[in-house]
Amino acid sequence: MLRKNFISGFLFILVLLIAGAGLLLHNANKIIQHQLQQFLGRGFSVEDISLRWGEVRVTDVRMVRSDSKEVLSIKNLGVRASVIGLLKREYIISDIRLNELYLFLEVDKKGKIVPLFPARTKAPVKASEQKKPPDKDVAPLLIQKFRIEEGSLDYLDRKASSAPVLIKMRAINAELKNFSVPPDSRASAYAVDASIPGKDRKGRLTSRGSIDLKTKDAKSKLSIRDLDITQLRPYYEKKGDVEVTQGLLSLNADITVLKRRIHSEGTITIKDLKFRKSGGKFLGMPLLAVTKLLKDNDDQIVLDFTIQGDLDNPKFSITKSLVQKLSLALAKSLGMPIESIGKSVFDLGGSALKKLFQ
Repeated sequence: MLRKNFISGFLFILVLLIAGAGLLLHNANKIIQHQLQQFLGRGFSVEDISLRWGEVRVTDVRMVRSDSKEVLSIKNLGVRASVIGLLKREYIISDIRLNELYLFLEVDKKGKIVPLFPARTKAPVKASEQKKPPDKDVAPLLIQKFRIEEGSLDYLDRKASSAPVLIKMRAINAELKNFSVPPDSRASAYAVDASIPGKDRKGRLTSRGSIDLKTKDAKSKLSIRDLDITQLRPYYEKKGDVEVTQGLLSLNADITVLKRRIHSEGTITIKDLKFRKSGGKFLGMPLLAVTKLLKDNDDQIVLDFTIQGDLDNPKFSITKSLVQKLSLALAKSLGMPIESIGKSVFDLGGSALKKLFQ
């Protein structure tokens, strides 16, 4: 009888707790949404915030810029805390999951990323708060796993050419493990898989490696398969070049970033190239020589490259450096002496070309 009364009492208390939690969550929804609205700005909205089996779930997150352009949306956002971390009084998130994320990134004509969130005016700091020293003992938030499932990205580059370049990535599945906020010096493993739509087929991007979010040091492998080369024309096409109407690009690269310096070695394969006309140049090389090289090599060109540079140097560009190295590798494949290429390719002298090729 005592056991039966204990079970009944326990169930009664559990029902009261669930009912109380439901009431609190209902009011918490409004409070949290209001706080998020105040923090992120007027363009931010959330459909619902709920607690489901140890997971905080947020649905239909949206961010709209002042020009009514939607720059961020998340169908479902789930956050799970680590029970062990709570017992140890540590701030540990075991899992963050973003389902059907959409992100719009825009680069202006100066090469700067247009902010997603509107600028907020800072409230005046009280004198009492100014005197208070910062709390250096605040524990970082540790996140064991961060996942993106079936995400999408639109990247609009206004700097690449006079006409904006739009590159789309779809079916993005990404994972980042074991990192902290704010970041500390630890290597966090990551994985990314995505498709890149083209005119006739989808390209595929895969990357694996590790990154230190504090120093930005990284070691990774990058693989791209069957990327439609025509959507990259503004990055490699030079004045006087013939228009490329068809072509696929594949890439394999090992990438290392150490103390803000990048070193990358890899191979690029270009195949199934078609041009608007039979005369002119491609990557600064005579088109007739390029088409002959394609014919002699099963309609594909395989080029090795090495890139080194300082990421903090404003004159260094990974894209430009890669195109330069590919042009030099193509010239070498065609048997052309480097000195004869001259300014027609890079607007650099022969001595500068030799340094690039080292």
